[in-house]
Amino acid sequence: MKARIFLAIFAMAGLSSGARAQEWLLNAAASRLYMQTAKADAIIEIHRFTGLDGAISRDGEANVKIDLGSVVSGIDVRDVRMRFLLFETFKFPNAEITAKIDMANMRELLTATRVSRDLGFTLALHGVTKNLETPVTVTRVGDKSISVASARPLVIDAESFGFLPGLAKLSEAINGTHIVAAASITFDLVFETGEKIPEIQTARIDAERSRLAAESAIITREGCETRFTVISAARAIYFKTGSSELDRVSDPLLASIADIAKRCPAMKIEIDGHTDAAGTKAANQQLSEQRARAVFSWLVDRGVEASRLKPSGYGDTRPSAPNDSEANRAKNRRIEFRVLN
Repeated sequence: MKARIFLAIFAMAGLSSGARAQEWLLNAAASRLYMQTAKADAIIEIHRFTGLDGAISRDGEANVKIDLGSVVSGIDVRDVRMRFLLFETFKFPNAEITAKIDMANMRELLTATRVSRDLGFTLALHGVTKNLETPVTVTRVGDKSISVASARPLVIDAESFGFLPGLAKLSEAINGTHIVAAASITFDLVFETGEKIPEIQTARIDAERSRLAAESAIITREGCETRFTVISAARAIYFKTGSSELDRVSDPLLASIADIAKRCPAMKIEIDGHTDAAGTKAANQQLSEQRARAVFSWLVDRGVEASRLKPSGYGDTRPSAPNDSEANRAKNRRIEFRVLN
């Protein structure tokens, strides 16, 4: 991988050979990472990731972690859809960038205020790991601070990282609006060392406290309705074939549902079971009721009050798609959640 760009960090900072061995930490407050997406008639949407962490270690290991749940566009329903339908943060909460720096080559680099290079790195995203390359500009901000910024947008292909099913769900959630199957990423990451490190470490602790407080805060009624509507569209609760036994792959989403339900303490939630049209009406009705009750029991076992949950079965009476193909029948075999008045 072409990670030599990071070597320039040390040369440009004008550090002594002893100081060059120090760790460099990502200053999250000063850093920016954006994702641009397009839909319909070239409507551009911009999303920022506020949860960033990273470092360059003494032995040259460079790492940046992105909290995908921190995606922010300024519109709550859009952010919730990105988390649950596209990124599936209940299964893949983070993206991670890594690079290996050849520290022995540091002295070959020329000192400069700004340099541009191609950066090779490894990206782990949505359960897929790929080696990529992008041009970056490295700028000396101060004696102990540098900026690594994208020289042009990095294009991430949706298919390469398994995002096409999520894009289809996103499209369905916005009435079939076409969404471009790629996104462009721009970034400006600030790394600092020396006496800056204690300040960054303190900021990290404060940021983690704020994140935990936000993730345990009570959600408004509108926010609760948004989350349960989007979770229903995720269609990520699975059962053994022809059975009401929950498949363990459903556990991550169910855990998120339990967490959200606890943060909506004043709300009563209906758990709706639905089936496709295969089989008899009576059998489908019974199966839908049993599956709704299985989800009810799972949530109660995880601390959600039984009095706030209402399991209901509707059999095949409320299809979300025609029962004319296996793909459509799969859409009809589902669990949905509704916040009751």
